[in-house]
Amino acid sequence: MRETILEKAGDRRVMRTDDAGTMVLDEAGMVAARHGTDMHETLLASLREEGWQVTADGDRVPPGGPANSPGAVAGDSGAPGLKATENDAISS
Repeated sequence: MRETILEKAGDRRVMRTDDAGTMVLDEAGMVAARHGTDMHETLLASLREEGWQVTADGDRVPPGGPANSPGAVAGDSGAPGLKATENDAISS
């Protein structure tokens, strides 16, 4: 999820974009704007034109998401002691 924090004259807005679209939160954390598609860059340009300054911008873990990305999963080497050419029928 991308999150951008903007400030203007002591006010703060947080813009978040994820798979559900783009949402702008006001100072109290209430939804000030919501779009069902990725409008991050368009809204960011509009807010900058209105005098908002970006104080932070980047990717973050969505609420309730994993603390770390799962990363690569090690390959399965099979059951211990079982060779790739063996199976239960011939190993008995």
